[in-house]
Amino acid sequence: MKAESVIGQDRSSWSIEEVAKRNGLSAQFVRLEITRGRLRAKRVGRRVLILLASEREWLETAPER
Repeated sequence: MKAESVIGQDRSSWSIEEVAKRNGLSAQFVRLEITRGRLRAKRVGRRVLILLASEREWLETAPER
């Protein structure tokens, strides 16, 4: 996975769909990673948001594809 994909962004949180699109993954896979406890996410009302710091940590610890 590409750690460069999160660099240079001004936002502090992203939706599951945005994280998936930015990293070339499916939203289903991102949800699975959250369920597995590998990617931290926060629920805000109905939305599930992923903090930029959590995305970076997840990308840094992910095995190479």
